Amino acid sequence: MLITGHEAIGISHKALSGLVLHFGEGGTGSRPCEAAWLGQSDVNGVHPPIIKVYVSRSSLSTMRATYAPLGKAVTVQPLLFSEKELDAEAVLSMMAVGSSDNAPLYIQRILTILRDLGEKFTYSAFLKKVEAAKKDLSPPQNSFLDQRMLLLKTFVDSDKDQSKSRFKGGQLTIVDLSDPFMDAGSACALFEIVTRLFVRAQVDTGKVLVVDEAHKYLSVNKGMSGLTKALTALTRQQRHLAMRVIISTQEPTALPPVLIDLCSVAILHRFSSPAWWEAIVKHVSADFTDYDAFDHVVRLKTGEAVILAPAGLGKFPASLKNSDECVKLSSFGRRYLLARTRRRVTKDGGASRLVMDSA
Repeated sequence: MLITGHEAIGISHKALSGLVLHFGEGGTGSRPCEAAWLGQSDVNGVHPPIIKVYVSRSSLSTMRATYAPLGKAVTVQPLLFSEKELDAEAVLSMMAVGSSDNAPLYIQRILTILRDLGEKFTYSAFLKKVEAAKKDLSPPQNSFLDQRMLLLKTFVDSDKDQSKSRFKGGQLTIVDLSDPFMDAGSACALFEIVTRLFVRAQVDTGKVLVVDEAHKYLSVNKGMSGLTKALTALTRQQRHLAMRVIISTQEPTALPPVLIDLCSVAILHRFSSPAWWEAIVKHVSADFTDYDAFDHVVRLKTGEAVILAPAGLGKFPASLKNSDECVKLSSFGRRYLLARTRRRVTKDGGASRLVMDSA
């Protein structure tokens, strides 16, 4: 999708614009997001996409050192929003303001300020009204308000305007919020804003959104976070937005079930947990009534997968009872497919580390 002109992986005439959301363990032991390795290739004729990584300003030096082994193919920059990129909805997300029901007084004041500003909202005007509202709040309320405002101010660049878009065709943008000072809830709020900007961006091509290691942050608030709601809406509308949403996880039970319900294609690699199997079976259309289905998943080898694609096309016998009949082109429906993955044309940043190299 991001590599054009290479027949071995399928011909793509126009590279898409990609966004990857990644959240992992921060600190000196951080590892690069595996998607960043798409920027490197030793295969002739492969032109890797441009890779840009945006990270938390508080961990900028650490993350630059983390991505340094990937060379100049990857650029690391702080994630900062210009005042023009922030609207009332973004402020609500970053300050973790949910429903007004039973909300504390300072949250009620924030909502009142946003309603008063309405379509005339600007970040500067919002800050002025918040400072004025502090006079009517108690010291404890002001303390809580300052904590909410801190995250907002950390990711706002009020000194310069963001003139260049973070997204364009043939470029992979990675938002890596691996930071010891960042919790999953805050990461969700920032991801929601970046996703909204990605949807609005004019890139003159299709888009692909990748939610990497989704179980690390989508399980927050039992799946009721703003990011989960945004992804659900995007998945339902993706064909109208020229966008595809890809969600990867190592723990399907942690994902909000509605996201599994909406999957048009599911790729299952090897796992042996009956609980995971039961969670998936309840939310896909494939016919897994036979015992062999789970057995196939357990016995999968490295690089193999079970693929569920009800709308996918393939050649199948005209009758299920007689496999000797002539085949015809039809949809997969409730069938599942055993597939083997080809080798990558870009470098593999997630390859297993072995004590001894294979001969």
